[in-house]
Amino acid sequence: MKRAPVIATALFAFGAWTGPPAAAAAETAFSGPADWSHSGPTVSPDGSRTVDQWHLSGDVQSLTFIRDATTSYADALAAIEQNFAAQRIKATIDKDLPCDGKTGHVVEFTTGPDGHRVAINRILVPDGSGVVTLTYTRDDGSRVDDEVKKAETSYCGPAPK
Repeated sequence: MKRAPVIATALFAFGAWTGPPAAAAAETAFSGPADWSHSGPTVSPDGSRTVDQWHLSGDVQSLTFIRDATTSYADALAAIEQNFAAQRIKATIDKDLPCDGKTGHVVEFTTGPDGHRVAINRILVPDGSGVVTLTYTRDDGSRVDDEVKKAETSYCGPAPK
C-alpha cells in the first residue's frame, strides 16, 4: 500500500516529543476496538512511553494509544499548533473535549494526494504531568468506525450532548 508515507508524514506534523520523564499518574486503562489486530503494548526502555496500536485488517484504519510521561499536555498541544502553522495544515476539527474526567483537545485534518486522502483524528488528554494521545486514521470521507467510537467512549466517557 502506498499510504504509509502519507500517514507517516502526517503524523510527523504532530512533532517529536522529548524531555525528562515525569512522575507516573494513576493510569486509566484503554481497550481498543474489538476484532481489530492489536500490537503492543510497547514500552520505551526507560518506561516513560507506552504504545498500543490496533489495525483493521485489509483497511487503512488504525488506532494508536500513547501514554507519554516525557511531554506535558500543554507542550504537546503547542507542538501541534506550531506544526499546523508551519505546514499550513487546516484542521477540520480543533476543539476542547472532555475525556477521562479532564479537559482534553481533539484535532482532525486530512492529508494525501487526491484519491488517497486520509483523515487523521488525534485526541490529547492530560495525564498527570504527561499526556495521552489517541490517533485514529481512516480514509477521508469514511465515517468513524463504530468500534473506535466504543473504545473512545469507554476511555473518555460519553460525549456531551
